[in-house]
This record gives sequence, structure tokens and C-alpha cells, in this order.
Amino acid sequence: FELAKGEKLNIIVVTHDEGKPAEERRFNEDIRRKLLANNITVYTHNQSFIFLRKVINKLFGRFGFPRWYGHLRKAKEQYGSGIKVCYIITQMLIEGKVLRDARVVAIAGSKSGADSCGIFSIKPGNKWPVLEEVIISNQGRFSI
Repeated sequence: FELAKGEKLNIIVVTHDEGKPAEERRFNEDIRRKLLANNITVYTHNQSFIFLRKVINKLFGRFGFPRWYGHLRKAKEQYGSGIKVCYIITQMLIEGKVLRDARVVAIAGSKSGADSCGIFSIKPGNKWPVLEEVIISNQGRFSI
């Protein structure tokens, strides 16, 4: 919390529980309140258009346009599922218009803790985030 208080870092926690009843949410409300009280942004991504996006991606893929899900599959094959989740987290920030032109350190993990971390650049002209460096992956260490 000290890094957030001194405004040395802009810390954003990304969740995807929007629209779910309180008893079905995976992100604990007490943790959310504690983060907010310590000047940490909590962004909950709205995935209501995910089915529509999948249909559109399938159609575009048939015409030879690059597809997000193909991009994610390649990332998973090369770096593991953790870095794939880091891509998704960063894309959520783009879709939610939280970040437009920035460098982001995305951290992903399971209930046992963080196991993957990458540095991404977000640019207005790019369709999706660009992976600059893998700091650690659940498949081991990598360099780009």
C-alpha cells in the first residue's frame, strides 16, 4: 500500500464479476473496500459483449483478418496460460478505456498467488496490447 500512497505507482486491480449477485462474486467486497481506502483503483470489467465478440472474431477470421483469440492461443503456447491471462487483463483495461497510452505491468495467478508477470505497451493505434517482456511465467522465465 505504501507505493500507492506516495503515488509512485498507479495500481489498478482488475476483476470480472460485474452483474453477478453478491453471493456469486469471486472478488471479496472487504478486500475491495480495503484497496479503495488505500487509493488503489478497482476496475470491474463488463464482459456482457463477450459472445458477440466471439461471433465477430469468427467472421473476421474467415476473411483473413487477425483475431484476438488466435493471438491469445499463440501467447499461451509460447509463454503459458499465466501470460495469456496478463494479455486479457491488459485488454480489459483498453476496452474499459482505463488506459489508452501506457506501459503496464500485468500480474496474473491462481488462488495460491501470482505466478506470471509481463510488461505490456498500450498504444492508441494497436488493436491489442504488445508484450514487451515476460518477467516470469508459470512455464518458467523467458525473454523477448
